[in-house]
Amino acid sequence: MNANTSPSLFDDLDQLRTYRDAAAALRIPYFKVQRAARSGIIPTYSILNGRKYVKLRDILDLMSAA
Repeated sequence: MNANTSPSLFDDLDQLRTYRDAAAALRIPYFKVQRAARSGIIPTYSILNGRKYVKLRDILDLMSAA
């Protein structure tokens, strides 16, 4: 059994995260995530409260395509 119970970065790439959480997880500036989401380069998701979320997988796909 694995003693480390915390999820690794690659176990939750499809988990919805706030812009700030995604930027911190990928160690990129927050404003770059915000700008890419606002311009439609990466998809955003909203859940009832209107707050926008992103998936790390979408950001990583964009970064690997560049």
